[in-house]
Amino acid sequence: MRGTMTAVFCAPLARRPALTAAILTALCASSSPAFAQQAGAAAPALAAAEFTQLESVIVTGTHARDRTELNSTAPVDILSAEDLRAAAGAEANLGQALQALLPSFGYLDQSNSGSADHVRAGQLRGLSPDQMLVLINGRRVHPTSIVNVESVIGLGSVAVDFASIPVNAIKRVEVLRDGAGAQYGSDALAGVVNIILDDAHSGGELQLNTGLFHTHFAPTERTLNDGQTVNVQGKYGLSLGDGGFVRAGVDATHHNPTNRSGFDQFNPNYPAQNLITFQTGDARIKNLNLWLNASEPLAEGASLYGQALFNRRTSSGGAFFRESNDPNNIASVYPNGFLPRSTGTNEDWHLSGGARGQLTPAWAYDAALTYGRNTFQYGLENSLNSSLGPTSPTAFNLGAFRFSQTSANLDFTGDLGNLGLLAASTLAFGTELRRESYASTAGDPASYTTGTYGSTLVPPVSFAGGAQGDAGLQPADVADVSRTVGGAYADLSGNLLSSVFVDAAVRLDHFSDAGSSSTGKLSGRWEFAPRWALRGALSNNFRAPALAQIWSAYAPTAYGNGGGLSTINILPVSDPRAQALGAQPLKPEKSHNVSLGLTAQPVERLQLSADLFRINIDDRIILSQQIYAPAAVYQFFTNAVDTSTKGAELVGNWSTPLLGGNLHVSDASAWLSNTIRGVHAAPPALLAYGGALVGPQSQSTVTNAVPKRRDVVTVGWSGNGAAGSWNFLGRLTHTGEVTRVFDFGPVQTYGSTVQLDLEAEVRATRDLSLALGLDNLTDRYPTQSDSAINYGGNLPYDFLSPIGMNGRYVYLRLRYEIK
Repeated sequence: MRGTMTAVFCAPLARRPALTAAILTALCASSSPAFAQQAGAAAPALAAAEFTQLESVIVTGTHARDRTELNSTAPVDILSAEDLRAAAGAEANLGQALQALLPSFGYLDQSNSGSADHVRAGQLRGLSPDQMLVLINGRRVHPTSIVNVESVIGLGSVAVDFASIPVNAIKRVEVLRDGAGAQYGSDALAGVVNIILDDAHSGGELQLNTGLFHTHFAPTERTLNDGQTVNVQGKYGLSLGDGGFVRAGVDATHHNPTNRSGFDQFNPNYPAQNLITFQTGDARIKNLNLWLNASEPLAEGASLYGQALFNRRTSSGGAFFRESNDPNNIASVYPNGFLPRSTGTNEDWHLSGGARGQLTPAWAYDAALTYGRNTFQYGLENSLNSSLGPTSPTAFNLGAFRFSQTSANLDFTGDLGNLGLLAASTLAFGTELRRESYASTAGDPASYTTGTYGSTLVPPVSFAGGAQGDAGLQPADVADVSRTVGGAYADLSGNLLSSVFVDAAVRLDHFSDAGSSSTGKLSGRWEFAPRWALRGALSNNFRAPALAQIWSAYAPTAYGNGGGLSTINILPVSDPRAQALGAQPLKPEKSHNVSLGLTAQPVERLQLSADLFRINIDDRIILSQQIYAPAAVYQFFTNAVDTSTKGAELVGNWSTPLLGGNLHVSDASAWLSNTIRGVHAAPPALLAYGGALVGPQSQSTVTNAVPKRRDVVTVGWSGNGAAGSWNFLGRLTHTGEVTRVFDFGPVQTYGSTVQLDLEAEVRATRDLSLALGLDNLTDRYPTQSDSAINYGGNLPYDFLSPIGMNGRYVYLRLRYEIK
């Protein structure tokens, strides 16, 4: 079996440089100027308007509840609004819902991780967060303006902020687990998350979610009640009377912080007192989302449409506690030490509008303009710049970041009838023009200045410059840059035979700063027996480096040489200091994807799918290891490694009538392995500093920091009882082990975990329902960290485990439907 899988994975990859050329040749041979990716005759259940809205995401037939579409040429997970509502977790967050429902999706809490405490990143198929493309109604969503430079998961990535997309705005989510560069261009190496907004023409709902963590915390032998959360949602739709509609909503959350720190063994008062000085856990979050989705018909079948989403979030997270005897503490300011708190103010806009209609009965068009903007103001409280002495400020503005993206799209879709061997074929082609801009501004001078206070003391004392926690952005490191991107795609799909459906696509993209890339994809599905089919795909994809990766500079505080805290200077590759260490201009990552799957409906009410995949990425962008130059510690981004990700995904669904209601059982499992095929040679300039470009810690974040296995088993029953209609949900999640590696030596493996979630919902009246739920019912925690990395007992658990480190969460949901 292993030899067969290797042959399946490796044989197509051996010919990978010619993939795009082969698809172009196939296009020319068929005398077609372009290939469309819509499912054509294989998808009669999709209305034309919905088809255009989804653009090039392939969806065929009726979607099984939170499961993969069986008729597609690649695996697609379909998640309904009901699925998301029951899985959105403590913060009513889309990313939390996706992680709970999909074993291939990761969305971990971060703590003591600077900006990563404020903007969390999602992963698909164990790859980097920015190797997954996110769409809203088929239109590209902009990423955040900040780089995660202090996180473990998604280290160095520029991710889409899932917390800025409210769950109550969503009609469904479709997750395409396959490379899709030929349809969308950059970023779709791991797959695509397409968020379809609620478009109901009438009615609405009000919803209240509230809960808290109630847990026994073994490291301190205490029962904790924290993380209190209140989430209020509302939405309503109005019909415009002629087929148009306006639907709008609000989603507001207040989430208190959690603290899972142990007793501080570094504190001078220890062990006389059991002191908890750190704050390790969730940040304090206030999150506001506003949204609108609308459409208005015009003459002759045309229509105008538009969407608007706005997010404003303020948050506060803990940094590392500075003890009273810390060499950079000033006792007259903080006689008992101090806990710096990072603060973030995040503001996000997504605006999209356009027109769609029919050119002819067989040909449709869709023209759209989309604008996205993210700003992030980074700050620090309860800190000081010790080099300025007792008069140092205790709160700092560390700098601000801004990213904006404007996209213009024009797409055409048509039915070609019979084109050679392709029966009822569909052709789509289109263009995209995109403008991206990135800018940063400096922090307060006190946040980065090195003062002279230490030199005035007797004897003189050397104090570190800059704010304790993270230093501010200096004027010399600010950026204001932009680039243009142009792309064109073509896609043709149809049935070669009644049992064979094929799809082929090509795309050309040009970046004003990163050059040109061509991508192609061939995929197909063969129903070799009634309700049994093989599917597979070959593609090449790319990801251009983010502007923030190319141009941003940071000075975070992190583990340094020997495990102590150090200021790490993360430099743009254009910085002379980085170039002196051998930094080179960043170039696009390039991947080659191959997948093979089996789908089946062997008996009524049972659906199965199994897919194997392999994704080889060349010139993957990661942060270099820490480089200890004489004056400071440096890191920079580099195309340092070639990686390989291979895995298998299994999905099963079964439903049956039971006890006057309906029972639904599903299992979704994912196995994956990330390996580094090669590390690029270090530049000669690094030889004086150890000669290594990428250390064990950076390599570990790519390979074994992601679990090799996840299983999500869900059992649900819905029906009527004497007290009203009831829904019961049970979800069991198994997550495999992960390993964390540090450059200064320690290695720790965190064992596999099992989490049980339960929910019961009763519809007391026709319009009112009440749900009670428990996430992590059995109050499971990950493996405790050993003494080499628990930082003197302060950090007993690592957030690397997908089960998190907060324990049991108890919640109540009240929902009122407005007819």
